Amino acid sequence: MKSANKILTRLGLLAALSCSSGLLFAQPAEDQGGPRKPPQEALDACKSLSAGQECGFTSPHGSVKGSCWAPEGKPLACKPKDAPGGRSQPQKQ
Repeated sequence: MKSANKILTRLGLLAALSCSSGLLFAQPAEDQGGPRKPPQEALDACKSLSAGQECGFTSPHGSVKGSCWAPEGKPLACKPKDAPGGRSQPQKQ
């Protein structure tokens, strides 16, 4: 019985090690720790507009209305009017 427990313990440790070894090679997400990139629809909506102008686009989550805005050195994008903390919150139609 002791040898069966030893074998099961070793198999358990081997399984745990095998599962966790993938974490050693995991890469952090590109956008971790930084601001999120606006969706392409938001960028396209302001392509021919200027900062401050009204804009709108349709996202997979619904219709979005806002104004064109960009932080320093970033492309102009349609920022939703009701975006808390600068995050996009599409309005349901």
